[in-house]
Amino acid sequence: MSTATTGEDGTPQVDLDAKMEETQSSVAEEDMHVKTGSAPVTSTATATETDASTIKIDSSKLPTENQTGKSETVSSPPVKSEDVAKDNAKEQPTEVVVADHFGALKKEDPDEAGKSQGSNNPTFDGKKGEEVQEPTDVNTNTTPAKVYDIDLKPEYILNSRHACLEEEEKYTPGLGEDEQHPNQKGKRNRHKKNVKNSMKRGLEDTLSDMKMCKATMMGEECKFGDTCKFSHDMKAMLSMREDDIKEVEGGCPHYQIYGKCPYGIACRVGGSHLNLATGVNFVKEECIRCDKNIFVKNALPYSTTVLLRKRKYKFVCKRLDKFAKKKNWNVSKDDENEGEGGGKGKVEGGEKANEGAMDLTPLPKTRKLIDFSNKVYVAPLTTVGNLPFRRIMKKHGADITCGEMAVATSLLQGRVGEWTLLKRHADEDIFGVQIAAAHADVYTRLSEVIENEKLEIDFLDMNLGCPIDAICKTGAGAKLMLRENAIRESVLGMAKNLGCPITIKIRTGWDQKKPFAHKLVPKIQQWGLGSVGAIMMHGRSRLQRYSNLADWDYISMASQEQSSEIETIPLIGNGDIFSYADYEEKVLKHEGLSPTAMIGRGALIKPWLPTEIKEKRHWDISASERLDILKDFVRFGLEHWGSDTYGVNNTRRFLLEWMSFLCRYVPVGLLEAQSVPQQMHQRPPRHMCGRSDLETMMMSMNSADWVKISEMLLGPVREGFKFEPKHKAKGYK
Repeated sequence: MSTATTGEDGTPQVDLDAKMEETQSSVAEEDMHVKTGSAPVTSTATATETDASTIKIDSSKLPTENQTGKSETVSSPPVKSEDVAKDNAKEQPTEVVVADHFGALKKEDPDEAGKSQGSNNPTFDGKKGEEVQEPTDVNTNTTPAKVYDIDLKPEYILNSRHACLEEEEKYTPGLGEDEQHPNQKGKRNRHKKNVKNSMKRGLEDTLSDMKMCKATMMGEECKFGDTCKFSHDMKAMLSMREDDIKEVEGGCPHYQIYGKCPYGIACRVGGSHLNLATGVNFVKEECIRCDKNIFVKNALPYSTTVLLRKRKYKFVCKRLDKFAKKKNWNVSKDDENEGEGGGKGKVEGGEKANEGAMDLTPLPKTRKLIDFSNKVYVAPLTTVGNLPFRRIMKKHGADITCGEMAVATSLLQGRVGEWTLLKRHADEDIFGVQIAAAHADVYTRLSEVIENEKLEIDFLDMNLGCPIDAICKTGAGAKLMLRENAIRESVLGMAKNLGCPITIKIRTGWDQKKPFAHKLVPKIQQWGLGSVGAIMMHGRSRLQRYSNLADWDYISMASQEQSSEIETIPLIGNGDIFSYADYEEKVLKHEGLSPTAMIGRGALIKPWLPTEIKEKRHWDISASERLDILKDFVRFGLEHWGSDTYGVNNTRRFLLEWMSFLCRYVPVGLLEAQSVPQQMHQRPPRHMCGRSDLETMMMSMNSADWVKISEMLLGPVREGFKFEPKHKAKGYK
């Protein structure tokens, strides 16, 4: 690698000779994807195992990935002579070229790059709680992230793409997990529109486009009769009806479970309950009396939704900014007129307002605390931690599940989509919900709604760990860790209302260099006495997000900072648990931690991980067994999102989002003995094959191969369908 030094005047000087040599050598090694220090392996071996789901597809190339995962400083483009090169180096400013994880190069201003080395910790003036400098979003960790390679058996390493893989899909590189496209940042409305349109992906429901009467489609009598503005032409509906998806096994899940399908002729697996000649929707009498709420709980009544939307819900907790106005604190006119549901209320000096505004001293209340010990807990996972996925995890041994992060302000606005995140399936015997909010009154008001509507939850998790920019900018997520008074008032306010325990998810701090969670934990111990059931700590800072390794030594140290004079709160560690060996090394061998296996990305990549942890084994699961897991997800998805075209599209979308994580798993049988078990940060060679074509496709990082697998489960996609994952990891770090 070329090196860049600094002259006496501070101007970067580049060794051009070294760069020329590096350029020549890099061309020869461009396609070699075995790390430096190990000889490249060439193999033309074919699959050693035949799978029933063998697929023949034209070969192509996978997306090029940055094999080092490190930012690389190089010189300007090579020149023809050394003298001219030196002259140009003096006349032209040096460019900083950074290689992203797809191998693409992007230029950065050296001056701007130097500005990013400042402090990332907020400073406060003399007044308590008044923040005068926002923490920046630049990671000050100067140590380059180490990238590891996993050792595969030589017969599974190839020099080019396997013949069964699809043609390469090219999409915008460089986005990290939970990161938004740069062109979309700050353009909220346009982003929402794009998200809404992306759900359909060009697969419109033709029956809906014809404006057909929903009651008629379901085989019921329309209460509006001839005055109905929608069409009742059954023959036209049947002529426009798409063929059933033959790949879905077991028929319509709604008909099998509830005795009647609510989608009628629009059901894409309706052959099991429809007379395709007349459109009659059959009913299974023995199941028709089955109450749907027995299987799916926590559906908010429509009347409550209307009250929240119209801001007529009667709350006991008053708004924080109204108290601030009475105390003559600085509140803008817009904030004064904005209702809580809008989520725009902002109070300057909010910490002071929290101190004197509300008396939230909790009343004595009976709570059933949860014993997290010796259990597998599936952490809340945005987008991919949906209800069908959680059912998969329960089927494979998970003990505790938690819904996706829900934004409190959206819940208080009565948004149905946000309340859907709080739904619970009957299979989830221990279930919690995770809420993100920026202020104590928001948390308190939401706890009133949850308790008044008698939602069946076993714990409420406060999100103080979300690193997403959009959440932190509102003061919620990891940003809330910086405001201790807001945390205290939130805990006390919810404890007054909730009959279930509160849990708190935190990180080590804002910046890895200055962690402060060890100071926050003993304070939470005092505030949450009798109401906080557990503290979950992710072993990374907010700026680290999901890069580098989790610091389990710090998690253990923070847990031991609790006072021994009062009852301690169980502290559950989180980060990088990818096998039972990781659980034993990271959790059981550290003092002060609750013996709980809290798994996040590990569960996405290996949904059978709870089984491995409980049985203490490395499961060499076959490709056909993994395909059966996907079949279960499809069945659960059609039951949850619907079996019409819109529901099928949603099921396919979330399946593909999940497969962007599943593809990172390397089967145990392909690994050398020293690489068992696989570590989450390890990266396999670029070109490799499995023991069958199906296993090879499941390891592909190309989204076109994921789409091909989805067609095996949900039928073919329409022409022009393309998928771009929402969560794009910056390599395996």
